[in-house]
Parts: sequence; C-alpha cells; structure tokens
Amino acid sequence: MEYPNRKIIITGAASGFGSFLTEYLKDKAEKLLLIDINKDGLQKFSGSKNIALFYCDLTDYEATTNVIKEIYEMDPDTNVLINNAGIIHSELLINFFNRQDRRHSKENWDKMLNVNLTTVFNCSVNVVDNMIRNKVKGLIINISSISANGNSGQSVYSAAKAGVNALTAAWSRELSLFSIRTAGIAPGFFDTPSTHNALKGNIVKKIISEIPCKRLGQLEELANAVDFIIDNEYFNGKILEIDGGMVLSNG
Repeated sequence: MEYPNRKIIITGAASGFGSFLTEYLKDKAEKLLLIDINKDGLQKFSGSKNIALFYCDLTDYEATTNVIKEIYEMDPDTNVLINNAGIIHSELLINFFNRQDRRHSKENWDKMLNVNLTTVFNCSVNVVDNMIRNKVKGLIINISSISANGNSGQSVYSAAKAGVNALTAAWSRELSLFSIRTAGIAPGFFDTPSTHNALKGNIVKKIISEIPCKRLGQLEELANAVDFIIDNEYFNGKILEIDGGMVLSNG
C-alpha cells in the first residue's frame, strides 16, 4: 500500500516504533517529516531525499510551535500527524520496598504526563491550526496503549494514555467539520526494547501467558494498523486496539 499524496509528521522517530514506522513508510509516503529530541538517533535517516529531520523538545510549547511552523512553511500541504512520542513507565502508587519515600514520585508524575500527553496536545494544536489555515484535508493518529484502561503499577502512564484516548474522541467531533480525522491505536504488549526495559523478564512471561495469542506483538502488525487508518477514511474518533485479545484486569 502506497500513499503518494501523503506528507506525514512522525514524532518520536529516532527510536522504537517511530524509527520502525519511518523505515516502513519511507517508500510509501511522498514525504516524512521526523521530529525528535534525540539528534543522534535521527541521523540514521539523513540523506534520504523524501525525509526531513527536525530536532525539538515537544514538551516545550513554544519550541513545538516553532518547529511545526517551519514544517508548514516548507510543506504547507502536510496532511498526516502521527503522535508517537512517549515513554513507557512503571511505578507503584505506594512502594513498600522503598524505605526512603514509598510514594509515587511527583517528579516522575509530571515528567511522564508531559512526555506522554502534553506532547500530543502541543503537536496537534499547532498542526491542526496550520491544516485549517492551509485548507488541508488531514489526519491525526494518536498512539495510545492498552494501559489506558488502567494497568496496575502504571498510574501515570495509564492516566496519560487515557487522556490521549479522550483527546482522540473530542478532536474527532471538533475537527471533522474541517475534514480532519482523528483516530488512535492502542497497542498491547509488543516485542520492543522499551517493553523489555520497562518490565522484568518474569513479568513479561506472565503477560505472555495472559495474552490469548500467547505471544508479544510484532511491530509489523502495529504498522499495519497505521496503514488501515490512513486508508480507511470512515475510521474516525475511535481507538484501534492491537493487543492479541488481551484484556487488562483490575483483579
């Protein structure tokens, strides 16, 4: 499947799913506009004729405003934003094994909300403003998570991703008037370095045992979900769950 008329912004493109998605889409889309705070990580994509690189701390509203302005001055018909930037974070609300301070870190709370939720707002509000100004028929894809339903040990990550889901629904109602769709993808547990870094090996094994498919997801399967949303113009305001049939339990 190719998208000759799609110019796609991908945030968090230097690593993880963002990096994989860039490789997956670089020969499909007309142009990719990659944003990340990690300059070194983005350099592997330098030299490609249809890829432009932008370095930005997307938690900074003014910096985000400026980089999105730069993108639309270069390509005023940019028509897809994939809000992928984020960090998986696991932390108990009360950790009885921490003798210094057993409470969930307020610093981590603020940081993870900024990285996983505020970046989505910062990018989207500026991209949508430019889409409307330029009369672009557009699409926003927000990368959420199965944890949006509430996952034990992931208070702030769950809260942030639930916020992403709420924004997806709200924006679909607001922006359809301007021919801008908003949709989301909620991955379950995928075979990525970030998953293995965030979760201990025994926890990963337990998770696999609870997935009906009895395995972690593969990034190709996540990229296929992006294909589906780009191609299906009637998919709007909903979260596409790619989780192998797993349902998180509060029990």
